[in-house]
Amino acid sequence: MSNRDCSFASDPQPPPQDANSSTSDPSSREGSLPSPDNNLRSTSATSLSDSHETSFNSVVNMEHMELFIHGITNKDLFSLGDKVEHSQETLDICLKESVKAPYLLHQVLAFSARHLAAIRPERPTRYLDQAVKLQTRAVSLFNSTKREVDSSNCLAILLFSVTLGHHLLADALATRSSDGLDGFLTHYVQCVEMNWGLYRLTLSAWPLLLSTELEPVLSWSSQQSSKDPIGNHCEPIIQLINESMALSNEEKEVCHEAIQYLQLGFDAMFEEDDGSRYRMIFQWTMLASPELTGLLATKRPEALILLGYYALLLHYGRSLWQVGDTGEYLLGLIVDYLAPEWHIWLEYPRRMMRQN
Repeated sequence: MSNRDCSFASDPQPPPQDANSSTSDPSSREGSLPSPDNNLRSTSATSLSDSHETSFNSVVNMEHMELFIHGITNKDLFSLGDKVEHSQETLDICLKESVKAPYLLHQVLAFSARHLAAIRPERPTRYLDQAVKLQTRAVSLFNSTKREVDSSNCLAILLFSVTLGHHLLADALATRSSDGLDGFLTHYVQCVEMNWGLYRLTLSAWPLLLSTELEPVLSWSSQQSSKDPIGNHCEPIIQLINESMALSNEEKEVCHEAIQYLQLGFDAMFEEDDGSRYRMIFQWTMLASPELTGLLATKRPEALILLGYYALLLHYGRSLWQVGDTGEYLLGLIVDYLAPEWHIWLEYPRRMMRQN
């Protein structure tokens, strides 16, 4: 099992530098993050109307208050996250830290707007417009802050990273473009690369975080992601990777690591305790090796079939606002793209979707 046992794994080791990796190195830019490309958002966000112009630099306005109240009262915002008994304490900490860290407050408001866009289809353009502007402002504020992580800002940085990561994934999963698989992969790969950058940004903060009020939540999360896989849902894809003549040993290792975390996701789906049932849908974007994005971006068949199993995981979480029919949609794109001789390796996720 990789040293990256949870989203923010204990005693983390700096990941090896790989000049060939498609993932940009945040440390080379002193911890700054690229602003999420406004062209790489959900299809709805790319056609936003300019008719709803509001100053987002105001100290307070009623639209911000609507987003703030929704963010602190709606329990479905982080339905892909860790669902533990400390959820109210975590929210209290987030609110306290957001007062001291404007970038966190802006991102919380942005994610609240993104959720409202999903659950209020009668006026999604208004909320998507707010989400885009507030998220862009949040990243700008974050990049203007000091780069050193210490006890005064580690909680705010962690909460910002998690909230932004959830927002990026919601945007990626909402992608429905005329470019089909290419369009979806462009959005999804950007999401994974951004989330991996956020993950690296927090690695050095782990010892500090274990001394904070979030220690119970972080310890629980670490235990969940450190479990050994027990199911056999991924056996066909394991066989494919083992038998592949096209993948190098290093690429096979990248795929096997991603499969281990996927299997943990399937295991969680069928546990009696549903406290962490859907968490791997989000955490896979950080726990899977960043080298996997290179295989996906070049549409290697083995990597696409692996993504097809992730599509099944999405299908099991289709009741969540971030997911919906994305699993079925993504698997359909993959099947349509791959030559017929590859379809046998997708028989399991296709059959499971038909049965469910």
